[in-house]
Amino acid sequence: MRLFVLCCLFSLAGCVGSARIEGFAANGPVAFLYSAQTNTVMTANDDGTAERLRRDWIADALQAHAMCSAGYVVDTRHYVPNVDGPFGNGGEILYAGRCLQDKPPAPPEESPRGERG
Repeated sequence: MRLFVLCCLFSLAGCVGSARIEGFAANGPVAFLYSAQTNTVMTANDDGTAERLRRDWIADALQAHAMCSAGYVVDTRHYVPNVDGPFGNGGEILYAGRCLQDKPPAPPEESPRGERG
């Protein structure tokens, strides 16, 4: 009986871990790359709870790096599956985004025109 209980405990110990495995890199002052690992719990679908959580994680990472105080936009989202055999179910989702500007850029100044005489 003890052996059975120990086997159950060890099998459950393998389930402990974080679903949040991520990476962040700033690409200059207003652009960023973000990556998040997927697995059975955090699926790669771009709808549903898992994607909402990843979007919250992006916002957390931007805040931690003091970027995009006026907001951000994700320009591309790309899924790269892991190839871990026929039953592999994980991968990495790569997001490339940029910060929204606090104010619109100023219009270009017109140069004064000289009069011909």
